[in-house]
Parts: sequence; structure tokens; C-alpha cells
Amino acid sequence: MRVAQRARRTHQVLAVFLSSFIAVGSVPWTAFAAPPKPAAPAKKPPAKKEAADPKRDEARKKYAEGESKFAAGDYEAAYTAYKAANEAVPASQALFKMAVCLEKLDKPNEALSTYQAFLGSNPPAAMQPKVEEAQVRVTELKKKIPIVVKVTSEPPGGSVYIDGVVQMGTTPLEIKSPPGKHKVRVTSPGFDPFEKEVELEPGSAAITVDALLQKTIPIAEPPPPPVVAATAAKPAEPPPPEKRSNVAAFIVLGVAGAGAVVGTIFGVKALQDEKDFEEGEKTTEKADSVEKNALIADMAFGAAITLGVTGTVLLLTNTGSSDTAKKAPASKSAFQLVPVFTPQRAGAFATLRF
Repeated sequence: MRVAQRARRTHQVLAVFLSSFIAVGSVPWTAFAAPPKPAAPAKKPPAKKEAADPKRDEARKKYAEGESKFAAGDYEAAYTAYKAANEAVPASQALFKMAVCLEKLDKPNEALSTYQAFLGSNPPAAMQPKVEEAQVRVTELKKKIPIVVKVTSEPPGGSVYIDGVVQMGTTPLEIKSPPGKHKVRVTSPGFDPFEKEVELEPGSAAITVDALLQKTIPIAEPPPPPVVAATAAKPAEPPPPEKRSNVAAFIVLGVAGAGAVVGTIFGVKALQDEKDFEEGEKTTEKADSVEKNALIADMAFGAAITLGVTGTVLLLTNTGSSDTAKKAPASKSAFQLVPVFTPQRAGAFATLRF
């Protein structure tokens, strides 16, 4: 009885022990382990020093030189420096500055090609303002750059006119014209003129104008009008008698009168100076005054006499009967007056032709 009780208690103790062991075994071992320590940060490897690049150093040096020359206004030297920098290490910034220098140097063709090279170099996003500026400059330069127009003709050797202005040389000929509409005209002796209107787009390539000249077809002249028998012509009526005027005679007489007045004035003055000289004012100035006034008076009187005679003759020859004027044609008279000077006297010589 007691043995059975002991066996039963032993079984209960074993059951409790086993249940406790199973409960403890079901707990994960990580629960009893110490918490893991944080991992130490990985050490960065020491930065490697960049190896020296002679080309890049040369590019920086040349670009800085170009900036200095550009700021000083020496665009030729700046372009050379920028070009050397771009040849050492190709860079969009160097291309842009090269294009600006070429435009400053008034080389539109080269500037246009350099701007286009800059736009095709895939500039970085930071250069977007430069990209937009280059696009504007390309558009403006295309409007300024002339375009080559090649003009040929069959047969060759024709003269070329652009908008009415003749060009130097003959076909085949190359002409540079600004963008826009232009009128091309080709002419050659014996051929009809050739005309064509062309429109040159900004930035377009050269265009060719082929002129096929056609021979000129002569226009037949109309036949002459039939000859009509000439009728007896009436005798021509004699011209009316020429009316002669006395205006010339009156003018000559008027000039003669004026000469007489001038001669009288200077004659009186000469006599007065001579009287003063004889009465005691014997000076060289007074003697010269007497001689000068006397000379002028003689010249005036001589001209007055000559012109007076001439005017009288003209006046008398213009009077005549109407029958004489009808029978004889009126003759043209000519009058010529030549002044005559001598150390002692002065006058005039007149010639009158009837």
C-alpha cells in the first residue's frame, strides 16, 4: 500500500519536473542573450589626390587669358586664347566666348558657324541663358549674311542685273545678295532679256539661276506708203518785210549823252585843279589829279562823239520808203566799239557795217 503511494508520488514529481523542463525549453535562447552592440561606422577610404592633367591646366590658363583680353577689348587676342583653351579641353563655354569674339570682330560667317557649334556641343543646364542668347544671335546673323546667287546663261557671256543694278562681269557669274526678294535680269545682244524673281531665305545655301536666252525675232517693218503723184506746188509767198527797230540807235545815243555828261564833269574838275596848280598849289598830288581828270574827260568825250555819230547813222539808215523795204531784203547792221589809249590822249574807235 505504502509502495503504491510512493510510486504515485514519484510519478507526480517526475511529471512536474518534466513539465517545467518543457516550459523552459520552449523559450528562445535569444531572450536570455545580451543585446547586440551597435556596429561601428565603416571608415571611409582616404581620398585619392587627383593626378595632375597638363591639358586641363593649359585650358584653364588659356581661358583665364582670354577673359583678361576680352575685358580689355582685344577681341582678336581673346579669340586666340579661347580657341587654344578649347583645343586643349573642348568646352561649351569656350565655344560661346569664341563666337562672341568673332561677332565683335565683324566676321558674321565664322561667328554663325561657331554659335551653331556651341549649340551642338550639348551645353550643361547651367548655361541655358547662354543657349537662348546663342539662338537669338544665330537668327540675327542669318539675316545679315549675304547669300551667293550663281547666274548662268545659254549662251554664256550675258550681262546680269540685280534689282536693276548691273553687276561686274558676265555669265557665268556669282553674286552675293542679302536675304529677301530680288529680281534677276540677264541680257545679251541679239537675244530677248531673261527675268526671274528669287527669294533668298536667311541662312540658306547658294542658289543657281539658269537663264535660257531666246533669239530675238525681228519685226517686219510696214511697207512704205504708195507714191502719190505730186501736184503742182503753189509758188511760195514772199516773206513779209522785216520791220526794223530804232531801239539800238536810241541806246547808242543815250550812252553817248552819258559819256558827254561824264566828260563835262571831269573836264570841269581838271580845269579847276589846273587853276589851283597855277595859282600856287604846285604839288605832285595836284598835278597827278589834273592829268587823271583830263584823261578821263578826254576818254568820255571821245566815246560820246563816236557813239553820237554811230547812233545818228543808225537812226538815219532805219528810215526809208516802204517800197524800198519790200524790194530789197533788210540788211543786218553790226556795230563795234574799240577803246583807244595813248600817253597823251584817250578815245574810242567805232566800226559800223551795213
